[in-house]
Amino acid sequence: MKKLKLYSLFVLLILFFGHFNIAQSQELQVAIEFDLGVPQGEFSDQLDKLGWGLNIMGGYRFGDTPFMLGLEFGFMNFGRDVRDAPLSTTIPDLRVEVENSYNLLHGDLLLRLIPPPTTVRPYIEGLVGFNYFFTETVLRDRGSFSGEERLRDTNFEDTSLSYGFGAGVQFQLYRDRSTERASDEITPSAVYLTLASRYMFGREAEYLQQGSIEVNTQTGEVFYDVSRSETNLLYFKLGVAISF
Repeated sequence: MKKLKLYSLFVLLILFFGHFNIAQSQELQVAIEFDLGVPQGEFSDQLDKLGWGLNIMGGYRFGDTPFMLGLEFGFMNFGRDVRDAPLSTTIPDLRVEVENSYNLLHGDLLLRLIPPPTTVRPYIEGLVGFNYFFTETVLRDRGSFSGEERLRDTNFEDTSLSYGFGAGVQFQLYRDRSTERASDEITPSAVYLTLASRYMFGREAEYLQQGSIEVNTQTGEVFYDVSRSETNLLYFKLGVAISF
């Protein structure tokens, strides 16, 4: 019965998107989006912090269909901490600025159901990909106006699989109304404002967060308080998409 309901829902969605006039050529779309990430479930219990980041996507809609296949990559930051520290235990009078940032890099393959170019384009999508959590430490000149970077290293990292679903809508801001275009001419055919949300189920991973790194200033030893949990994330997205 459950499988029948899911199949019926899928058929209804195909019929809904299929009622648009899709007798149009294929479409290439690129997008850049600002992301707000809200940890969910176990992830929220461990990490009481919102994430902020950017996402880029490239997708191809097959001609005469509502199906768009795409690939995307995104970066999200969950905070940072900064401290002054001696360059070494043998040179305590030379101090530097040490910054730790707690980050997520993700990549996803997506399949999107979206109508052809029109004024308002609602869509739904399914995704599968990976999450790469990493903590990066940067060494900078202390008190420098430019804050010039001296050293950078990734001191903790882990990877997990992710999958999920989302929905959004694109509002047309611009449309090329020219009736003729040279075959070798690559110019935008339309520009859209995108509003979307997405829920991603992330498998279990280990990661650090603000306050996870402790340094013994006497011995120079570093201690990591590692968090481990599933990594479900709710995304809210605002961006611009360009179709060709």
